[in-house]
Amino acid sequence: MEQTTSTYTIKIQNFEGPLDLLFHLIEKNKMDIYDIQITEITDQYMDYLSKMKELDLEVTSEFLVMASTLLLIKSRMLLPEANKTDEGQEDLKDDLVSRLIEYKRYKKLTKDMKERESFYSHIFYKPHEVFKILPVKIVNKTYSPELIPTLYRNICERNIRKINPNKTTLEELVIREKVTIRSKIREILKELFSKAKFKFSELFSHGKSTRLEIATAFMALLELAKIRRITMEQKKSFGDIIVRKLDKKM
Repeated sequence: MEQTTSTYTIKIQNFEGPLDLLFHLIEKNKMDIYDIQITEITDQYMDYLSKMKELDLEVTSEFLVMASTLLLIKSRMLLPEANKTDEGQEDLKDDLVSRLIEYKRYKKLTKDMKERESFYSHIFYKPHEVFKILPVKIVNKTYSPELIPTLYRNICERNIRKINPNKTTLEELVIREKVTIRSKIREILKELFSKAKFKFSELFSHGKSTRLEIATAFMALLELAKIRRITMEQKKSFGDIIVRKLDKKM
């Protein structure tokens, strides 16, 4: 609510007008805007105006007009059934609801615009720049037909010199082996399916497998031993590792 004089303006309780106060009371009481409890809202509205008078604050005419409208609707609701004029009462209430719905729409729009203003006030854009492209003078040259094969050969030789002679070696270095513990577990279990035991070096030797495959296979052995699917035995340091299938009944 704003209270205006010829010299200054003050704001009371952050309410911009009677609809703002009414909307605040409806939200405070968690009422449906289409089903306003007129009696309760009217009493709270009048109580607010009374407090304003106690503070020696001038109550503007628009607040008094809204108060009289609420009191009129409330008084018609309190009349005996025989004396009620439902059409007039509903017209006043419907008009009030329509004004509140429209106010709610504008209130939300105002809030959104303020949020956008706050957000975009911290964003700065680079001003548009115009780039001037200087004209390039094209010199027309004529070449004899005999010179064209020579020029083409020079271009091809220049492109060949640009190729790195270590291209094939570099490609081999980039290629990485895709070896997983899960794949090695499958290989070990497949081997134990047909036999009760095997030597680790027979299945994964340096001649057949890469270092990465051997290291991954050994980790697969440890994982299978952890879940008690196999047992491992090595009789001497750096000797063969004997892998045996573990009986599930154990």
